[in-house]
Amino acid sequence: MIAVCIATYNNESFIAQAIDSVLAQQCDEPLRIYIGDDASTDGTRAVCERYAASYPQIRYTRHPQNKGVVSNTLDLYRRIMTDGCEYIAMLDGDDYWTDPHKLQLQLDYLKQHPEIGWLHTAAYDDVNGRLVDADRPDKPTGDLSQRYDYYGAGHTNCTVLFRTDLLREADLQAIEQQCFPSLDYPLYGIFSQYTQFGFLYVYTAAWRKHHSVSHPRTFTAKMHYTRERIRMWYWLDKKYSGHFHFHYNRAILRYIRQFFYILFAYIKNKLYLCSRFR
Repeated sequence: MIAVCIATYNNESFIAQAIDSVLAQQCDEPLRIYIGDDASTDGTRAVCERYAASYPQIRYTRHPQNKGVVSNTLDLYRRIMTDGCEYIAMLDGDDYWTDPHKLQLQLDYLKQHPEIGWLHTAAYDDVNGRLVDADRPDKPTGDLSQRYDYYGAGHTNCTVLFRTDLLREADLQAIEQQCFPSLDYPLYGIFSQYTQFGFLYVYTAAWRKHHSVSHPRTFTAKMHYTRERIRMWYWLDKKYSGHFHFHYNRAILRYIRQFFYILFAYIKNKLYLCSRFR
């Protein structure tokens, strides 16, 4: 059984496309779709309830209060583990799959390579409805325990499929208590210590590029996200005896670079305004 994990919040305009892209999958393995609605305040609930009423393979849960993307996703993981699904496929509520054979391709690969526990593919960027080919074929693969990149495995989360048993290597409660803004980087960093990673250079999904936790637009949000990334790498570095020390230092350098970039932009803007009012 493959569990499709969809964490959603205020995705009324996108969630139907996400669910439809899962229902369109042509896969030998049975699918179960887990949707966690994090107390959406728009019409997301109505859309999800309509699909859940029509498709028995959909398990829809709505939280009475907003818990955040990390807790929402971890709750879905706990349900999936309890139900005994062998694989987990990730899909955020505002993204969608573009290849109806996505899961079958990944499932075949994992069955042929038992040493691989985590697999992702290439993805398009969806920029205002336009698909942009922005992926690269040189993603890191194999044993990433010592070389998990600053940007993770260069992954797009909506393409990831992994073996559910890997979650038993992670202390989900400890991760949740850290209150990181996103889950994929710390969780997959942990996975890198226990399994090999795989990559298929096949375009199977579209990542919608708009303002989000992992894609901030304002300078303040970017600085906050980088600070949280520093804290995440430090936590992983302590947990795994220095394996992430390089990434921690690199994150600090990135934060300093962003700080001076913002400072330069601020000074430039002030000088421009002063020149206009002379």
